[in-house]
Amino acid sequence: MIGGIRVKVCGLTSAADAQAAAAIGADFLGFILYPKSPRYLSLPQFALLRPHLPDLPKVAVMVAPGEAELAAAGEAGFDFFQIHFPAGDIGAARYAAARLGAERLWLAPKLPPEAELDPLWLPLAATWLLDTYRADAFGGTGHTGDWAKFRRYSLAYPECRWVLAGGLSPDNAAAAVAATGAQVIDVNSGVELAPGRKDTAKLAALRAALGAPA
Repeated sequence: MIGGIRVKVCGLTSAADAQAAAAIGADFLGFILYPKSPRYLSLPQFALLRPHLPDLPKVAVMVAPGEAELAAAGEAGFDFFQIHFPAGDIGAARYAAARLGAERLWLAPKLPPEAELDPLWLPLAATWLLDTYRADAFGGTGHTGDWAKFRRYSLAYPECRWVLAGGLSPDNAAAAVAATGAQVIDVNSGVELAPGRKDTAKLAALRAALGAPA
């Protein structure tokens, strides 16, 4: 925890970067299993990394996985599963909830600006992540999202844990927390040198921005 805020550092591809994330107080380590991502990590690559990773919860980030894909990830040693899915297709989310249970599931619907989250979906997962919408991508855009919508949902449905994502960096993390009331944030491109390569100076700056002592 950093300055009272839980932090997930996502898009990790090396043990050194995972150790750097742990050193600043990160609570979760995120690994992207989506082949179209520039931060893609295959399951065999994760298996090689796993013995060298800090003892922190590990989150598998996937996009509408099929049964075999989810089963393989489920056997790989992840603690949580962050499932991105199109807002109009809840099928993958329902399957993941049935297989994994709500407590291990982070659901990340791809919501267009005009769309709203269906409250009937909320029991599927204990944790919900709102990321920036872009028609041609699932997260990882580097652009900030709809902070007002995030605040509205988190206030309306406090029984869920809400994770704020999308373009967060040392420059805007404090403002994002102040504007949204977020208790959990997800950082990725905002603390990188290049896709999949974290910047230790930016990680340290994030810690400072969130009010943690040096």
